[in-house]
Amino acid sequence: MMDDFTDSVEVALYAVSLGAASIFAQDLPRRDLTGYPDYKVDFNVSGIFRIFGSDLKGAIPALAAGFAEYQPGASIGIYNYTSSEGSIAGLYTGLSELAPAGDDAKLTDMMPFFNSYGYLPTEISIATGGHEKRGTLWPAVIVVHKDNPLERLTMDQLDRIFSSERIGGWKLGANDNLASVGEGDNILFTAEYGRNASTNIRKWSQLGIEGEWADKEIQTYGYIAPGFVIYMQRKLFHWSQKWNPNYKEYVEEKQATADNDGKTVASDRMLEELSNDRYGIGWGAQLHIKDYPNVKPIAIAQNSSGPYYEFSPQTVSDRNYPLARDAYIYLNRAPGQLVEPKTREFLRFVLSRQGQEIIAGLDKYYALTLPELESQLSRLE
Repeated sequence: MMDDFTDSVEVALYAVSLGAASIFAQDLPRRDLTGYPDYKVDFNVSGIFRIFGSDLKGAIPALAAGFAEYQPGASIGIYNYTSSEGSIAGLYTGLSELAPAGDDAKLTDMMPFFNSYGYLPTEISIATGGHEKRGTLWPAVIVVHKDNPLERLTMDQLDRIFSSERIGGWKLGANDNLASVGEGDNILFTAEYGRNASTNIRKWSQLGIEGEWADKEIQTYGYIAPGFVIYMQRKLFHWSQKWNPNYKEYVEEKQATADNDGKTVASDRMLEELSNDRYGIGWGAQLHIKDYPNVKPIAIAQNSSGPYYEFSPQTVSDRNYPLARDAYIYLNRAPGQLVEPKTREFLRFVLSRQGQEIIAGLDKYYALTLPELESQLSRLE
């Protein structure tokens, strides 16, 4: 039965060899992993170990192959990939021990899990998303027309520009943190995250911009594809779904119909419009933005105290750019209980120097910074 659903370790080893061959394929920030913890076997894994969900651009089979070199008794079953959408279903249906997902988990992913167990899945970041390459969890780049004098924004200002007044937002987990499972763990809606219409930012004058911009409405542009949208709603809106009513929505070209109507709503068309809209602001992918000289990126800070970070390969790799993304693995850990031993062992390998070298070698995602890696390891204790 397992043979029907499992990729062989040989396939995974092939993925590792491909990653090693391409390690210097691009001139990207390559993190020095000196000082990262070496993997040492703490528990001998034997029998079937099941992983169900996204392959994270080859990272999961490559990591499984690397893990097998240290844990030859493990029979690693990598179930047929459902991408991120079905990964957590593998946990609450009992199909798997681990659920890798490129996209941030959606409320509709987590509610069935909570209804099954009475607590939320634990979220572990295993890598920082890439900065530009298609499909590598690139972060949103905030752009305005090149003539706009605006240079920087805070995350709160982005919320008030791109979203609308709301009576509340979602709080997930005991401490609003999917990595912290404890008593009171739940998915709950709260007025704590609400804000009224007076807090909206709708005119450029509200951002201190004078002259011709001052009394003009801020026209917003961005994506509608669920993976992108959920990430922004989580980062900015406390998972609220209320966007600015003037928000213009676009999709990657592959998600648009293959006709003129599809071209009208494709991501490149968004940047064409923004290039001619002196009063617009949008968020998009650097892989497209770099081809449009009439738009310029804005530096972003977590709050008004700063520091403000411009988008760059280095600020994404270092996790300083506030809109950087993560590659996640979700697991089932009951409050007050230890992580299941073989699950913990695999994640200890992923969050070791050897595991992070495999991730970096595939040239899709960035290795975690050492402080972030240590933070993720602490979530396994």
